[in-house]
Amino acid sequence: MAVSESQWKEPGGPAAATAPPGPWPGAMGPPVVGPPPRLSAQPPASRPPTPAAAYGAWQGALKPPVFKVSQPRPTYREPLPARGQMVALGGAAGAAWMLLFGLLMNSSARAYVWTTIVAAFVAWGAAAILARFGDRGVAVGVAAASGVALAIAGMLVAYRLAGGDWLLW
Repeated sequence: MAVSESQWKEPGGPAAATAPPGPWPGAMGPPVVGPPPRLSAQPPASRPPTPAAAYGAWQGALKPPVFKVSQPRPTYREPLPARGQMVALGGAAGAAWMLLFGLLMNSSARAYVWTTIVAAFVAWGAAAILARFGDRGVAVGVAAASGVALAIAGMLVAYRLAGGDWLLW
């Protein structure tokens, strides 16, 4: 399709100066000023308000709920809270458990790491049973102490791995 020269005009050329400015592209015509037009001059026919509605009274079969101010607000509390003393007691028990197994296997680093891994999983099992059937504070302490001991064993594995020795096989 060939483009004729008459389709292209310069933006500031003589044709642009003589033509009146048109609407923006996509405009829908002149702007509407004022309120929107009404559909009909008459208001819609409706029933007259009831006497109760005229005075603002409650209508219908539904009634608002009765609020009693004298009732106390409900208090939601944990049925078995984890107290700080019990968490400390569980932490001490878990630390003693992990120390016992750490002292039993002092022959090599590999034996210490594997014993610590097994003891930590046994301690986490005990913590799960305590959390379900016993004191949750003690369970938190045992789990935290065994987690710290397992992290120490993990750091030993990482240190030896940096030297080229993988302890776990």
